Amino acid sequence: MAITMNEIAKKLNISIATVSRALSGRDDSVSEETKKAILSAAEKYGYQKRRTIGKSVAFVIDKESFDLSSQFYARIISGVEEELIKKRYYFQFNSVERENFDLARINLNFNDLAGVILVGVYHDDLVLKIKEINIPMVLLDYYIPTEDMTAILIDNTDGILKACKYISSLGHKRVAYISGDSMETSAQERLYGYFKAQEIFGFDRDKSLLIEECKSRINEGFMAMNHILDNPVLPTAVLAYNDLIAIGAMDAIKHRALSIPGDISVIGFDDISLASEVVPPLTTVHVPKRTMGIIAVRRLFQIIKIKEDLVKKILIPTRLMIRNSSGKS
Repeated sequence: MAITMNEIAKKLNISIATVSRALSGRDDSVSEETKKAILSAAEKYGYQKRRTIGKSVAFVIDKESFDLSSQFYARIISGVEEELIKKRYYFQFNSVERENFDLARINLNFNDLAGVILVGVYHDDLVLKIKEINIPMVLLDYYIPTEDMTAILIDNTDGILKACKYISSLGHKRVAYISGDSMETSAQERLYGYFKAQEIFGFDRDKSLLIEECKSRINEGFMAMNHILDNPVLPTAVLAYNDLIAIGAMDAIKHRALSIPGDISVIGFDDISLASEVVPPLTTVHVPKRTMGIIAVRRLFQIIKIKEDLVKKILIPTRLMIRNSSGKS
């Protein structure tokens, strides 16, 4: 595989900006000695200048994730489209099957792409192919721990801790948690936040209060909450991996003739539009979804412009939206 500007910079122990200026041939600020070393390394290791072809940006998402959480991703897509229109680029939507995945059948015209934004794609071979052929790429709402690629991420752990700090301030100690799909890094990070909250705020460590795996469906949240409610000692509050699970949990609580928040407070995560429409309105952790889409496009075009990915993980902060589903213990 051809060497990148980032790798040349590391080999010569200089900044990537210096390498970029020297290879562009349009900047006299780089000394002749340094320029010669850079050009020599580029030739020796086979550096190939990348061309940006086409006026399309592909948005690639895991089909199952989109089907389960379309309210969440619709706002991200809105931000992506809005920013691409400003830049006069075309938007390509692509969904990838999680189970019946075939790289050869991916509907991407690689020769016509300016860049790719990938959301929750569980197939590393697709991501690595895009990286190998040097197409500008940004990962959105997930990352691959072993690979250096720019990713726009929700500050999941901090979001859960904000919710836990609030629920602790209301006097709750017996706090249940319904986690998400264990394959998703966001679920892992939010679960970690719950465990940290147990330490920080002294929540009960009763294992019956934790559901470690739940799909992002209302009916799954309903079933998970029923498992928790079958225990002889009930929680006074429950936090859910996302709003759909939280809404299912609320249904289960109501079916047991318990009140929200009088008997059990409920808190979700994501702040989808449905969260403010249920009864009672759901307290939740707000994620600026449209902003995430806009930032992903802006970051992608920075990579296109400099013709190199200055790898960066950008954490998007959250905020707590306090509504009527939470109250004092």
